[in-house]
Amino acid sequence: MDSPRQTFKTARGHTYSLVHIPPRDSRRPTLLLLHGFPSHLHDWVHQTGYLAAHGYGVLAPDLLGYGQTDQPSCPDAYRLKLMSDDIADMVRALVMVAGHPKRSTLVGVGHDFGATLLSRAAAYYPELWHRLVFLAVGPPKLGTPFDVDSINHMTRQILGFELLGYIKWLATDPQAATTLESHAQAVMNLVFCADHGVWDEWYRPLGKMKEFCEQERRVAMGAWYTADLQRQHLECFARPGGYRGATMWYTMWTDNLFAEDEKELQEFRIQTPTLFVGAEGFAQQRDLLAAWCEDLTCREVDGGHWIHLEQAKRINTLIQDFLE
Repeated sequence: MDSPRQTFKTARGHTYSLVHIPPRDSRRPTLLLLHGFPSHLHDWVHQTGYLAAHGYGVLAPDLLGYGQTDQPSCPDAYRLKLMSDDIADMVRALVMVAGHPKRSTLVGVGHDFGATLLSRAAAYYPELWHRLVFLAVGPPKLGTPFDVDSINHMTRQILGFELLGYIKWLATDPQAATTLESHAQAVMNLVFCADHGVWDEWYRPLGKMKEFCEQERRVAMGAWYTADLQRQHLECFARPGGYRGATMWYTMWTDNLFAEDEKELQEFRIQTPTLFVGAEGFAQQRDLLAAWCEDLTCREVDGGHWIHLEQAKRINTLIQDFLE
């Protein structure tokens, strides 16, 4: 990602670090790329290069709490409504003409927790979007409460392990961020592992991610997470405060701090044309999104969670085909 970073300060005073590449001409839309956990704007390198080469605009920020963007210390700052406000400020200043939305100018692309943020920004600011693309994660409709303990209890009975044990740790242990920062190489090794089944043993079950990190374990990493990406990842996260903001997203989620903002939008349905691309857990994630999306196109690819890295060429082609 050769384009220089720039900064943008939102109306509520948070400064975002981002890469912005204008489209080749006004007929081409700009794609807003929203990453997940634990990621940052460099993990969109394959999409950024491809899209820019084909004349599209790109807007790729480090999201709040990540990388070179501000890291507020209060979980309330990470409410999805407030971060959606930040996105709208950014888009209106950098993408829209004279501050007036043009529906043909903006496509949102979200992965993991970035997909959840995109879904909420689509609800709070539906006039902004020309197309929406969700990768790997199909977010639940607005107003859906999140009960991590119930999910973990149920999946323990069905699967033999807790599906979201890592969320319980990240959200509730005040030392989790420090542990991740101190063992960032082990975290990266686990998160970007080559064998997707490793997550069922060491990532998802309650307490196992912490154990993996503290014991400095190693597994084979995916070849698709290159040496350059590894270096940039460690520069982002292997430092004091590297994970502090990222874990705040999970505290916000488990504490349901988003719920009050979504009370009046529980019946909202996405009417913007939408693409969902998934791999593992495809049907479950697809169905979550299909329950509240009016115009949904679905595609399944081989791979794990990091499909935009593992299957970059395929993802780029699917996105371009969906736009054109």
